[in-house]
Amino acid sequence: MSRLTTFLALGIGILLVAAVAALATGTIAFLWNPEALAIVFGGSILATVESSSPQQVLTALRWTGAIVKPRADELVLAEWWLQLALRWRHEGISGLKVAASSAPSDTVAAIAELCADGLDAASIVALAEELVQTRHRSIEQAIAFYRRLAGYAPTMGIIGTVIGLAAALGSTAADPAHLLQRIGFAFSATLWGLVTANFLWLPLAQRLQVALDDERALDRLHIQAARYAAEGITPLLMRYRLAMLLPQERRNQLLRQ
Repeated sequence: MSRLTTFLALGIGILLVAAVAALATGTIAFLWNPEALAIVFGGSILATVESSSPQQVLTALRWTGAIVKPRADELVLAEWWLQLALRWRHEGISGLKVAASSAPSDTVAAIAELCADGLDAASIVALAEELVQTRHRSIEQAIAFYRRLAGYAPTMGIIGTVIGLAAALGSTAADPAHLLQRIGFAFSATLWGLVTANFLWLPLAQRLQVALDDERALDRLHIQAARYAAEGITPLLMRYRLAMLLPQERRNQLLRQ
């Protein structure tokens, strides 16, 4: 499933809230409240930035793109490692270096470089695991950032509601109809806080969690492939072992090739 479904679901969620509001009140005009949107979005972002280090903020922004980035094809990656192992087997380090130059990602290139350095299989695995864990911690920081946003949003909505109620009740000269309208606008801040927390920030955090889970599965494939290549096992045995790391459909495709 494409990660673009995150944004599609966000749009549908907002439309659902608007539809329920229209059915309940006969209008959705109270949803358009710039003051409420400013306090919910601005306050949530400022509070989250204040509780995060500059590095965590930059990390969260950097990994946001992973939400819409297509998932890498495990079959293509497994085939790439099989070709690298074959060239290493027949051409030595020179063939390995040529194959590594066409690595499908920076992580794969870094792990292939460890192989080209002439390290033993155990050392390659240890260093590769350290390398990918650093990336995983970076994604975890981005997930924590968006979860903090989700935590602050409802609170900012309540703050906006309190401000709106105070302003409405302080307008003693306002007629009752206008007063009720302003109270309705005040409560829209709470609504936007809940909507953004549950339809925006938490889904973004969860999509990053899915990206992290995908990353871990792919990194496990890379590390085991580098290990098998360094151990010099036969291409047929390496193909079988890599196939065991793939989902069932991809596993069958790799074994048939």
